[in-house]
Amino acid sequence: MTGVVEKLNPKKPSALSMKRDSQRGTQRGWTVEIKELTLSEVKEDAVRFALATDVAYQINAGKEASIYVAYYRNHPIILKAFRFWQTSQAKKSKGFFAPGRMQVLAAKEYDLLLACFKAGMRVPTPIGRVGNYLTQRFIGDGIEPAPQLRTVDLDDPETVLDQILDDYLVMYRDVHYVHGDLSAYNVLWWKDSPWIIDMPQACSVDPWSEMKHVESLLRRDIVNVLRYFRKYGITRDPDYIVKVFLSEYIPSNLRNYTEEISFIHEEVGLDE
Repeated sequence: MTGVVEKLNPKKPSALSMKRDSQRGTQRGWTVEIKELTLSEVKEDAVRFALATDVAYQINAGKEASIYVAYYRNHPIILKAFRFWQTSQAKKSKGFFAPGRMQVLAAKEYDLLLACFKAGMRVPTPIGRVGNYLTQRFIGDGIEPAPQLRTVDLDDPETVLDQILDDYLVMYRDVHYVHGDLSAYNVLWWKDSPWIIDMPQACSVDPWSEMKHVESLLRRDIVNVLRYFRKYGITRDPDYIVKVFLSEYIPSNLRNYTEEISFIHEEVGLDE
């Protein structure tokens, strides 16, 4: 299945932002009352932009986006709608107009899912993106989406933990990203395998990264994953796992971001 992918240019209006501009008329973003997207409006947009032929129902609402079960002809897909309006902390009844940021998040997740899929990770294959909307493969039986890992009782939890860490290592070492919000909430369980999802907050690891921040996010992700597996009596050292990851990849110009990095191979035992 192939989808429509709108080229990202933050300096130019997207198809969706032009639609919203026509709706708000002469009102400015900071004077416009916040309105949540309705199912009918999401369906109208998805059909208009050829991302789906129907949108059935909403299944989740995260920090940045709402998740819907949709259909392209007779094939179930997932439609992710990054929220066009954001709530102002200062004035709950007002908001600000931020199509650019939401469009960037949608494009970022599309590109990252595609890179992770090509690298061999178990992730939902991205299908299309227009404006703030992203479509991706439906992970599930075609009727019900696959459950979150946190709701599942595993027969072989040690193997599942290894699968998650192996996939995450691929993401870090080969795709050069840390997830930034990895936990049993953002892993689906389908066909006896874990599938990593939800990546708009992912952080790139490149020559311009702040490696102390990267390491902090990486450690937090690993600690969150290990926390779930404690109920099975599995305990592993998160510091050791972080060192293994860092031994696999650090941008060459950042290898000395801390004195400890020069000893990673020795501490992990990779030089033996």
